[in-house]
Amino acid sequence: MAFSTRFANGSIHCAQRWAPVALWFVALSGCDVQIPAPPAAGNPAPAAAKQEPPGCTVRGRIVSTAWRGRGGRIERAIVTAWALPESRQVAEYSEAGERFEVRLPPGKYRIVYSAVGTRGATFEIQTREITIGDGEDHLDVGQIDLPISKSTRLYGQPAPELGGIVAWRDTPPLALKDLRGKVVVLDFFGYYCTICHAHKPDLVKLRDQFKDQGLVVLAIHDASLKTLEEMNAKMEPVLREVFNGNAPRLPIALDGTGDKNVFNAYGIYAVPAVILIDQQGRIVRRYHHAGKPDLEADVRTLLTPASKSLLEKVR
Repeated sequence: MAFSTRFANGSIHCAQRWAPVALWFVALSGCDVQIPAPPAAGNPAPAAAKQEPPGCTVRGRIVSTAWRGRGGRIERAIVTAWALPESRQVAEYSEAGERFEVRLPPGKYRIVYSAVGTRGATFEIQTREITIGDGEDHLDVGQIDLPISKSTRLYGQPAPELGGIVAWRDTPPLALKDLRGKVVVLDFFGYYCTICHAHKPDLVKLRDQFKDQGLVVLAIHDASLKTLEEMNAKMEPVLREVFNGNAPRLPIALDGTGDKNVFNAYGIYAVPAVILIDQQGRIVRRYHHAGKPDLEADVRTLLTPASKSLLEKVR
């Protein structure tokens, strides 16, 4: 699964490859070097015990007071370590739960803390520098409290309008104010993101299943491309491939770079990102993949007249 992140120049680039459900990270653990005892006289020497490299296990816990206050929790801690001064990535960790540990040799590091929360919540990253001395066995960095991201702060709020779109494909221009009474799914993506393309059939399947009940699906490409012609040139071969040569009509909008940039308005700095909007024009939540079963379940709930407001149920 391609993961992308926004750099200082404002563009969104592909930075990692994701597994189908979550980031594929390697967890490094253990600390002590095993030294075998000398064999007893007359007995053959046992096989040498596996020795672990010297170093230190760095442990901690990622929380979000702000997200806990809104009824959410951390589902997965994500930690990367970068050796300084060369800024070389040397360790990655991603596991279910709040706690983490990475093993690092002596040296100076920048540690980057992030997480995935319930209901697709994302967080502002935190960075800290640490120094591990020779012979240091373990280091507890304590509790890392992450603020929620801009897109997560929008949960329950009116969805920003689509005023920054500069071109439309397979749809007339759309405005959210004209879609009140319908459920809207926005798929934020970029041409360079492989998983963004892989879940396009899931979007079409969802659209076809619920369009007669009031579902609208719109894919929004980021501002890395400037014209509709450029977007078509990038997307035509991709769509032919993911749909086995017979791509259906899928409404796509091209985001602009001005003050009304839609990606910025929604706080989307990594793709893929899927946003669900209810009939009252409020953001329900974010999903990391359109094929997630909870997206279909939430759409079905919103479109069931007798059901409670989904926003009330998930708070």
